[in-house]
Amino acid sequence: MLFSNINGINKKKIVLLPHNNPDGDALGSSLALLFYFRKLKHDVDLISPTEYSESFQWIPGTEDILVFSKKTQSLVEKKIVNSDYIFLIDFNNLSRINNIKYFFSCSKAKKILIDHHPFPFCFDFMFSDSTVAATSILVFRFISDMNNLDKIDKKIATCLYVGLMTDTGFFRFPSMTSETHFIAGRLIEKGIDLNYIYDHLREKYNENRLKLLSKALKKLIIIKKCRTAYTSIKASDLNFYSYKQGDTDGIITYGLGIKNIIFSVFFFEEKEKSPIKISFRSIGNFDVNIFSRKYFGGGGHKNAAGGISEKSLSETIEYFLNIIPNYYKNFMFSI
Repeated sequence: MLFSNINGINKKKIVLLPHNNPDGDALGSSLALLFYFRKLKHDVDLISPTEYSESFQWIPGTEDILVFSKKTQSLVEKKIVNSDYIFLIDFNNLSRINNIKYFFSCSKAKKILIDHHPFPFCFDFMFSDSTVAATSILVFRFISDMNNLDKIDKKIATCLYVGLMTDTGFFRFPSMTSETHFIAGRLIEKGIDLNYIYDHLREKYNENRLKLLSKALKKLIIIKKCRTAYTSIKASDLNFYSYKQGDTDGIITYGLGIKNIIFSVFFFEEKEKSPIKISFRSIGNFDVNIFSRKYFGGGGHKNAAGGISEKSLSETIEYFLNIIPNYYKNFMFSI
């Protein structure tokens, strides 16, 4: 029913929603659908709940993203409430779209989930598979199920390839499968510029970002007994480094680069008196998705998840340190 309606001749109003602070997979999947639905002659809007890292601004179609703000609030509300279909892309919990969720709830549009995170909320149509490495894979499947793979051009392929690369750690993570490589091969056949994509996705540091990284590394603390490393950035740190969205990306990975460390945590106070954002990464069998859900109201994947805390930064870290000893045996026998 969904496929026939979207593939039909009647023009539909479609809204694409990635999660807040969208990463490469969320943006790549959303932008690929933006180009795809435009080919089907639909009226399409891509609305981001927040700003996104400027390191992704080279991806085709980013100039058409409508970012939610006080200035765009009324326009965003109008587009969401009046839409025929709303696609939730790369997230499965409405808490991931901030204030937009209120407009979302008022809309009578059909809601379609395309996502690879576990434990999804239920929506009108579900394209959910937590076993795949990236939401971009599900978007490829979605287009394939509509018998429209021939409509994937260089722009769409580039967007999907960005999603694959970023959510698989440049094809290194354990979630990689033969299907991932098969899809990557099909996208390469569309003539995408692999060197150009890689050059724009690889880590690049300006002076302020390096100084912020240095600040985080100086605060890095290792709990040898629990094979854990953690660090933090507080709001006052940002005042010295002209912070921009995305400048803290990658900080958490340094903890996992330490010998014998299997659990890395990053606490981020972006603004004073606002919730503390927490990132979790692990190696092996320690499930940070379960850990985050249990203690920090978050979620994600087995080896990569996020959460929040309403406590102060110091109180959040103290709370975390009181929890960690309970997992001593898990850390000892992981991997």
